[in-house]
Amino acid sequence: MTIFDDLKMFLDESVQVTCPHCSHIRGQRSSNIRKNISCICPKCGHFFLPEEK
Repeated sequence: MTIFDDLKMFLDESVQVTCPHCSHIRGQRSSNIRKNISCICPKCGHFFLPEEK
């Protein structure tokens, strides 16, 4: 890791993501949203992609 990678990690902002199953709102890192990594709802355990609505 370089110093720039460390800075990206600290500057990565949180984005609000809503679960399509139970409508629970949680914070997710914007880098995970850009990479289209599947999210897991902590309330109901539903797997979903951030772009699903």
